[in-house]
Amino acid sequence: MDVLAGMRAFRAVAEAGSYVGAGRTLAVSTAWVSKLVLQLEEHLGVQLLVRTTRRLTLTDAGRGYLERCVRILDDIDESERALSDLQSAPRGLLRVSAPMSFGLLRLAAKLPEFLRRFPDVELDVSFNDRRVDVIEDGIDVAVRIGAELEDSSLVARKLAEGRRVVCASKDYVRTHGAPKQPRDLEKHVCLRYSLHEPPGRWEFERRGERVQVNVRGPLRIDNSIALREAALAGVGVFLTPDFVVEGDLRAGKLVPLLETWHPSGYAIFAVSPPSRFATPKARAFVDFLRAALGSERSR
Repeated sequence: MDVLAGMRAFRAVAEAGSYVGAGRTLAVSTAWVSKLVLQLEEHLGVQLLVRTTRRLTLTDAGRGYLERCVRILDDIDESERALSDLQSAPRGLLRVSAPMSFGLLRLAAKLPEFLRRFPDVELDVSFNDRRVDVIEDGIDVAVRIGAELEDSSLVARKLAEGRRVVCASKDYVRTHGAPKQPRDLEKHVCLRYSLHEPPGRWEFERRGERVQVNVRGPLRIDNSIALREAALAGVGVFLTPDFVVEGDLRAGKLVPLLETWHPSGYAIFAVSPPSRFATPKARAFVDFLRAALGSERSR
């Protein structure tokens, strides 16, 4: 028998609550739906539905099998849509997630140009520093920043690399002095990004020498832009990706510290579920970001 046809018929009956309703959904006769479900039960060797004169109900086996049918059929439908999309231009709704600071300082200004290039794509963008569940939340492309990505079933593409910098305001340095080596930071007020694990450990490297420093301070925030405001106000020393403070460093509002030491760098990745990355709209967005971020680094 055609097992997939039987699964689709069984799902339609379960969701419609009747053979008649399932026939309307599938645009086939009620008798044909009934035949497919009966063949499926015979193939499986279990009863999936209890039929009475008034209603249809699922057996325990039927409820468990329905959950699996829904997952399998949805995966098949999504795969077929992805293959179809491969032959078409980028279009449709694209859901994007990115860290807050990167989104506001780097990504937001690039979105209008993407929409001009791909007018048939509609963007739904979320900026959030908390790690989203890409599959559970229905995200097509998530931008992630870190030294590396954990192993997963997601498709990952590296978009760019960057460095972190240590800095503080001139007022802070005038009052507290400048650290000469990483260990000096243990005596300074440090502004900590609370999503780091652990949030109070900073790492540095110089000519093969690696140093880990446990820093302390009165303020932890889960957003780099907010920490930047505290640094500008002279609260303490700030370790951050370069893009957060590059304008302040050029303007002299913040001064770089420990310039001969190098904090661990970062990379910017785009991650997607395999089926969604296969769509033209997702691949177009990832390619656009890679080119845009690459041109920034070349300037």
